[in-house]
Amino acid sequence: MNAFKILAVLCLLILPGCDNKDVLDPSSFLKDAHSEETALAAYSSLLSGDRTLMDDAQSEMWIPEFQSGMEYTYLDLDGDGTAELLVQMADDPCSYNAVFHFENGRIFCWNSDAVEMTCRDYPLIDSTMVRQYDYCGTRSYTIFRYKEGGKKEDIAFLFARDELFPENSPAPCPYYEIDGNEVSQTIFDEQLNESVTSRMLDRSDWTML
Repeated sequence: MNAFKILAVLCLLILPGCDNKDVLDPSSFLKDAHSEETALAAYSSLLSGDRTLMDDAQSEMWIPEFQSGMEYTYLDLDGDGTAELLVQMADDPCSYNAVFHFENGRIFCWNSDAVEMTCRDYPLIDSTMVRQYDYCGTRSYTIFRYKEGGKKEDIAFLFARDELFPENSPAPCPYYEIDGNEVSQTIFDEQLNESVTSRMLDRSDWTML
């Protein structure tokens, strides 16, 4: 198509004197693809079992059928202005927890975990995340945020050893650490409450499937 024909088509779409007032600006499709309303509609379809919007490259990624007993919420985890969908097994996120992201008309899965029964990811009220790992008398809390493309940026790390396993282990116990530095139990408990416990979502923030 030559330049004159392209100009004529654009005129039909945008000039005030044209009789095509109901024709949408093509750019509106791109805007709509990024809108919160469109993202929520896409997530609703996904929760209902429709996976046609899932990114083709992730077609082999294991994602269970969403079912009764699961719950979901929406938070803008990467700060792009559009919420992500978080799904977990109610009262038992170790059994399943997931994060889904909507972009350019497609849904991308950033996390889908039902394997690590001693580990789970969960959100905080400021849209950061926690990966909590409980194993053999130890607890660890990695606070992180999602960045563009689902990349993770660690913010803080808390570690506690409450019991020895095996019992004759030479590891110090009890032992508490924040960002690689040993601290007292009092300081650890205060920081854990300030950084994690007091900032967890309320039960009312989750919706049951």
